[in-house]
Amino acid sequence: MEKYNIGGHEHDDFESFGRRCGCPRPSYVRRKQIDAKMREFRELNAAFRSTPGNIHIPIQFIHLTDGASGTVNAQNRKDQVDILNTAYDKHGIIFTYKEDEVKVEDNAEWFQMGHDSAAERAAKSALQVNPETTLNFYTTNGGGLLGWATFPSDLAGDLDIDGVVVLYSSLPNIGEPPYNLGQTATHEVGHWLGLYHTFQGGCSATGDHVGDTIAHSGPNYGKPEVGLRHNACKEDDVAPVQNYMNYVDDDWMDRFTDGQVARMRDMVGTFRPELLKTEESDPALDEACTRVSRVL
Repeated sequence: MEKYNIGGHEHDDFESFGRRCGCPRPSYVRRKQIDAKMREFRELNAAFRSTPGNIHIPIQFIHLTDGASGTVNAQNRKDQVDILNTAYDKHGIIFTYKEDEVKVEDNAEWFQMGHDSAAERAAKSALQVNPETTLNFYTTNGGGLLGWATFPSDLAGDLDIDGVVVLYSSLPNIGEPPYNLGQTATHEVGHWLGLYHTFQGGCSATGDHVGDTIAHSGPNYGKPEVGLRHNACKEDDVAPVQNYMNYVDDDWMDRFTDGQVARMRDMVGTFRPELLKTEESDPALDEACTRVSRVL
């Protein structure tokens, strides 16, 4: 088992310095634009939000390595997809992949790439498959983070950068606890499907733009006792310490809220409509998705 020591940072630093996730916070204006587009989609497709199934997401695994460093094997991949499906398939979002299409690229610079770096853009531009129909799933040395992802609303403006990036040793059974059970990917895929952190905006009015996630002032770490207020904004509330979009340990994450599921479905329909166009998709829904522009 490999220890978490990324760029000189021990795994405790993820708690001390908030290095679990590198996703940026969109501006207030950008978030208002995104919400307006989703409202347009909801008005055209009210039934879609309450219908289970019909979101099938193929994963393209792309492993960046530096010689033997960064190796991910077939069992790690299978276990990771199983972890994703445990979190998402009960909500009608199902992930698949093809083992014979996995990509491995031995490139020391790309293996060390950081968030929003020239190396990240170069690697993704060279290795991605169609981001409109596929989740490009990159593993690297983390760049000092456990992972990061692009949001659905970014897709139309920058196809080349789309996807999720995770520390390779965060996949199941490679690294050591508390980040070795594959939930970094669950968290980052949540961003890729449109979720913000549960602590987004702290105690501001907008928060994470989901009505049933309790607002709290900042991330929670480790294994906080369930049912306590912790850092919830309102005195009678309790922080969502087992939500996948918080920062708790892998073995403490186990849930999305109904509101988060609805937001993911709205985000897919609005900004990733090609994911809905399968052999079993509804032609009327496909047409409605096309009418909702993804360009902000």
